[in-house]
Amino acid sequence: MDPTSRLTELAQGYRQAIVLLTACKLGIFAALGRDRRTADQLAGQLKLDARALETTLLALAAEGILQYQESTFRIAAPYREILLPAGERSQSSIFNHNYNCLQRWCRLGEVLRTGQCVPEPADESDGDSLRDFICGMAEISRGASREVLEKVDFSPFRRMLDLGGGPATAALEFARQYPQLRCVVFDLPDALAIAREEISRYGLTDRVQTRPGDYYQDEFGEGFDLVYISNIIHSMSPADTAMIARKTRQALLPGGTVMIKEFFLDDDRTTPATAAYFSINMLVATEGGKSYTLRETREILQKTGFRDFQTVELSAASRLLIARKDGE
Repeated sequence: MDPTSRLTELAQGYRQAIVLLTACKLGIFAALGRDRRTADQLAGQLKLDARALETTLLALAAEGILQYQESTFRIAAPYREILLPAGERSQSSIFNHNYNCLQRWCRLGEVLRTGQCVPEPADESDGDSLRDFICGMAEISRGASREVLEKVDFSPFRRMLDLGGGPATAALEFARQYPQLRCVVFDLPDALAIAREEISRYGLTDRVQTRPGDYYQDEFGEGFDLVYISNIIHSMSPADTAMIARKTRQALLPGGTVMIKEFFLDDDRTTPATAAYFSINMLVATEGGKSYTLRETREILQKTGFRDFQTVELSAASRLLIARKDGE
């Protein structure tokens, strides 16, 4: 692709994102379900303007996301189970969270001028937006956790802390495959309310428990031989990441293991591009968060008393950094 075409593609990338995410946020895909509907029918159900809605539906049809036939629209089969909230491979919650993130990204210029992150929009603090975030994390974590299970042997572990575990997705996937494993999910009370729903649905209330707390303020407990930290430190400053490492070390038994899953950057800090762009997400949304390099994270853990580092490559630009607590 020539440079002009490449830059034009980047400059116009907002078009597809805004149309897709807005349609998801307004419940257009959920209203379509698995049926064919006209724009007028959907507009009446969703209380939207018919002309505006039809224009948006046609754009989605142009992308192949919707099928357009005889003035009716239907979600194309390859996308149906992804876009529907109850779909087998649903990503609807994380798309709704991405819609919320978009509001901050549009204020990047303000962040560049002030150096301050964008305050949380008022409509992001409601229960629906929080649930979108937590359930969106579950949608992402489910596949990622299964990939971790394919590449890491959890049979040596007996008691695991899932730090900032949100809806308990990782703990549930790990415990389901390894019957000897007992897990504690540590997170804020609102997140754990959803976690308890999931734990009950999986039928694992006897082996997966919850512990409410704020990892900035509270201790994590003790007696764990594994602490699993997935997609947490990118929201933190280096000082706070070091604090998490210290508390993790205190929670582990001698010789215990920490696993940190993240969008780690290479040492050049530009690759993979997914991690470089994720740093923008942290720039606009947090006071000190960023994508860390593997080297930075290893150095923080080394200074805290960890050794025997291993790195496991995962898909979607993620990696798993594994280390052991020094013996005492």
